[in-house]
Amino acid sequence: TEVSPSQELLALGLANMLGACFSSYPTAGSFSRSAVASAVGARTNMAGVVTAALVLLTLLALTDYFYYLPKFALAAIVITSVSSLVDIDEARYLLRIKKSDFCLWVGAFVGTLTLGVELGILLAVLASL
Repeated sequence: TEVSPSQELLALGLANMLGACFSSYPTAGSFSRSAVASAVGARTNMAGVVTAALVLLTLLALTDYFYYLPKFALAAIVITSVSSLVDIDEARYLLRIKKSDFCLWVGAFVGTLTLGVELGILLAVLASL
């Protein structure tokens, strides 16, 4: 079995709905973490347990060392883990087949990077109309 993005979104939605009844903080998932877990072949929720344990251990043992780590090094770690989410082959395909769709793809990509996820997607949807 694979990690199912739809199940993750369903779980986040239900957690937020139930949390609203008890004045809890909104729940947000790390989609980059899900992408990395899927890329390395995670098949069960145990991958999340192992990841949580490693993060806790890292926070307890290495926080002092990370304080002096330059922000660009941390950004490189995030970019490396998320880069598999960008489908360059699809962009090339769109460029060959339909240039207007390629322009929408680029607009959504740049809009999401510069304006944030919600505004970037809104920009792409409005541009597609």
